[in-house]
Parts: sequence; C-alpha cells; structure tokens
Amino acid sequence: MNFLRQADFFGIPFIQQIDLKQSIYKSALGGLVTLLIFSASLAYSIWILYQWQINQLSPKISNSIYTSDYRLLDMNYDIIKLYFWRFNEEMIDPFEEKILLPLVMYTTNFSFTQLEALQLSNETSIDGKSKYIIPKMSLAFQEINGELYTTTEMYIQIVKCSEVYLKPNEKCASQEVIEKFYQQSLNIVIMQIHYKSLDSKDGSEQTSLQEFYIQLEQQNCYTLNTFLQSSFYEIRDSFLFGTPKYVEYINGALIQPQTNSFEYCKLAYENDVLGLIYIVMKGNQVKMIFEYPHAGDLLANIGSIVSVLFMIKYLIIIANQYFLNQQIINQLIELYYPEFKHIFIQKNWKRQIKLVKYQNNQIDLEGFKSFYTKIHDQMSSKFSFINLLYELSRIQILIRSTKNRDEFRKSHQIGIKLNFLNDRDFNFSANKSSFTQRPFQSQLYLTDEEVDILSLNQRTREKVYDKIPDELVEQNDFYEINKII
Repeated sequence: MNFLRQADFFGIPFIQQIDLKQSIYKSALGGLVTLLIFSASLAYSIWILYQWQINQLSPKISNSIYTSDYRLLDMNYDIIKLYFWRFNEEMIDPFEEKILLPLVMYTTNFSFTQLEALQLSNETSIDGKSKYIIPKMSLAFQEINGELYTTTEMYIQIVKCSEVYLKPNEKCASQEVIEKFYQQSLNIVIMQIHYKSLDSKDGSEQTSLQEFYIQLEQQNCYTLNTFLQSSFYEIRDSFLFGTPKYVEYINGALIQPQTNSFEYCKLAYENDVLGLIYIVMKGNQVKMIFEYPHAGDLLANIGSIVSVLFMIKYLIIIANQYFLNQQIINQLIELYYPEFKHIFIQKNWKRQIKLVKYQNNQIDLEGFKSFYTKIHDQMSSKFSFINLLYELSRIQILIRSTKNRDEFRKSHQIGIKLNFLNDRDFNFSANKSSFTQRPFQSQLYLTDEEVDILSLNQRTREKVYDKIPDELVEQNDFYEINKII
C-alpha cells in the first residue's frame, strides 16, 4: 500500500489559505493577461484549423529522380494538338484545302505500323480561325535487360497531298492553290502539348500547355524530336492515418529540332515529308512527394505558439509573488502597528518611496524609510516556518516557567463540550472524564467562544483605536500599557 502511495504522481500538496478568501494569490492583472492569452491561443488554434481545412497550409515537398513503369500515367485526354497558324482570314489552311496531309504511325515492338490520315476536328483554335488536328496518343513500355524502353513510339508526318490517303470523294488541291499557298509568308504549323500537374496548396489538378513551331518549305524537311517528361506524385493528405495516393502526369517535353533537306526525309520515310514530329517518352521522371500537415503537425504548430504565449505567465507569477509578499508584510505590520493602515505611501514605477502621509499630514521621508526598512525586514523573517516554530517554542517556555507540570497535564483533558448534546441524547460511558461531570452552566467550563479568542476574527469584532497617546500612564499591567486608547 505504501508503495502504491509513493508511485502516485497525481498527489497534491496541502496549501494553507492566505486569508479566508483565497489560498492562491490572484490579481486582476493576472486575470486580464490570462484571458488575453487564452483568447489569443484559442483564436490562433481556430485560425490554424481553418487554414488546414481550406488547404492553405503549405505541404512538405521533396523531389527525387524516379524510374517508373508508367502504369499510372494519365493519357486519357488530348495531349497533342496541331493546327495551322492563320493570322488573317485570307491565308490558306493547307489542311482544309488538302494541300498537305497529317499522317500518323506507330512503332510496335520496334516495327512500323501503316500510316493513317488524321482528320480535322470540330474544335477550333483560340483565335477561332483554324481547326485542331488531334492525334490519339499511344505509348507502350517494356523492360528489357533491366532497363525500361518505349516500345510504342509515335510519328506524325506532314506530307504533300496524295489521293492514296484521301477518302473516295476527296481530292487534292489544284496546282494553282498549291502555288498560292507556298507564296504565303509565315507558313507555320503549331504543335501544342498539354500538361497536367498538381497544385501544391490543395492537391487539385491543373493544366498548362506549350507550343512549338514547325516551318513549312518546299525544299526542306523540318523535324521535331519530342521527348515527353512526366512527374510521379505521391500525396500524403490523411488527417492521422491512411495510405498515400499516387498519380502520374506528363509535365513537360525536351525538343530537339532539326532542319533536313527534302530529299533526306523522302529517302528516310519514303514520302514527301515537309515536317515530322517524333514523340517518345523520356525514361527518367521526377518523383514529387506532397506531405500535407496532419494532426501531429497541426498540434505541434498550435502548441509551439501557445507555449510562447504562455511564457508570459511566468512574468505574471513573479509579479503576483511580489505583490503577495508586500500584502502580507503590510498586514503583519498592521497587526503590530494598527495606525499603519492610515499611512499613505506613494511610490514611483521603480517601487521607490517618494511621498508618505499620515491623515493628510506629510511625514519625514528619510525617517520613515529607515523605520519601514527595519520593520519590513522584521516582518519578512516571520515568513519562515522555522521562525514560526521558534516563536511558538519561546511561548511554550514562557508558559512553562509560570505553570507547574500538573497544570500542563490537566490541559490535555480539557476540551469544549458540544452544547447541542445532553445525557438523554447520547449514552455516555460510565468512565467519563472529570470535566464532563461539571454542570454545563459552570462559568469555569470552556465554551465555543474560546476557539476564536485569539484569532483574526476576534480582532475584527473588538473595538480598535488608531491613535496612541503621546504619554503612557505608568502601570504594571502589560496590556494596559500597550493597548490603544
């Protein structure tokens, strides 16, 4: 049992009351600062939780080079779009007039597929003057000898019109239209690559694009070797526990442009190619980890600032300790010097005494300082528990010097009788103490008034005079000499 008592860290100390109203000294200043700190801490906590709720707390972001198998790569949208740039209405669009044709082919396990003609879509460019050509994106990957290869690559050719690739009811443009087209300035095909990424603030998906230009000339073959880049995102946004989410997006491209002769491309691709776009996926990618604040981070954030705010409490504790000591010292001085409570003391911000008055009469400042310093030290020494025991021991010795041993022994048998009990209400045993045999009305018997006879409560009930006469009547009685009249 004793071991369990020693192990209890919930134990509380016994705290004696300072006075009848409080056991811990508290001040209005301390209460005001407490309310301010509590309000500021609560407001900050609510603000942090609100910011977390609306995804305004920045996540921890880490980057690394990562080799992916692209199983999560999102290609279910229009990644690549082509259109002819018409900066005025009079310009001839070679795709609409069937001057040039966009063709697409793929490599499957390093072998080429048949060329297919790409049709104009119903979607127009941002200026509304041209229609997009949107090829279907198709990429495949395979690991060979421990290395990842793009086994399905994409080729987009811009070739001179040939009825081989046209529908039965379609024809290529006339020679006149073709010559007029090549006489235009700035014949440019624009390739758009549309990207996706995650907004680090709230993890929402966002899109962007890049545009690359392909020049169209009869004598040259302009090629764009396009190496797509991707990002792998790991999103850790659970509040406490949970598994992360993974997404993968195309987020950029490396472009290697080349200008070749028309004959070179015709020999290489067996076609009248004026422009070629080669599209492949780059092997390495950037892995990004978004770790959003969770419960531990929020509590740590709130706890750190609240701890800083509550450091102010130590200043208030020191102030309360100082004012408590001054209050008790002044109360002790008033116990010994009743007239002291009518003394007005004015101090500056350094707590230095600057003015002293007694009943609106100014007192000599230096003389009062000397007196106050002396009694202040005297009263401060009474705070010591050892000093209190010492004074009690001196009182015991003085009483012992005036009383014999038998009177001390009898004092252990003396007590105050409960005045609401009598013999009929309580069955006392036959072996009663001598004081219980006395009549209740006896004036020698102690009453409940004896409990408070020396207490502060009795002092407040007694008539107290403030002024001590200048001349004391010579009497032998100690109380008569020292009483206030």
